Amino acid sequence: MKVLFLKHVINVGKEGEIKEVKPGYAANMLIPQWLAIELTPEAEKRHRDKVKKDEKHRMELIENRHIISESLNHKKLDFVLKTWTNNKVYGWIWEKDIIEYIKKKFKIELTKKHIDMPNGHLKKIWEHIIYVKLWKDAMAKIFININEEK
Repeated sequence: MKVLFLKHVINVGKEGEIKEVKPGYAANMLIPQWLAIELTPEAEKRHRDKVKKDEKHRMELIENRHIISESLNHKKLDFVLKTWTNNKVYGWIWEKDIIEYIKKKFKIELTKKHIDMPNGHLKKIWEHIIYVKLWKDAMAKIFININEEK
């Protein structure tokens, strides 16, 4: 039975890979745990379309990496977090929050692998520095300003 792997399964298949596996293994292990789906013509077409779209997006980022990094370099992004009485915050700023902000404000689609947070997730009322790495030679320095919700 041919399956499309949704997640990496050690010694079996990687995410996005199409492989032939035994029907019992697919039916009892892979499919019920959402590790893979049966490869139907519709699923194969969706997978190929997604791969083409991802490759096109990746090539656009590579071609325009210097323009994008210049447009993002030294920008300030403002976030607001709720705080307790002793200035501890509720929640953190994650990569996905930064990606959504950049997508809304600058119309640039990035992934988590492009965001480099040297000090980990942002959880203090402060101005933080993160980096957006598009390629080996294109990097932008961004200032994240976290304010207290009033």
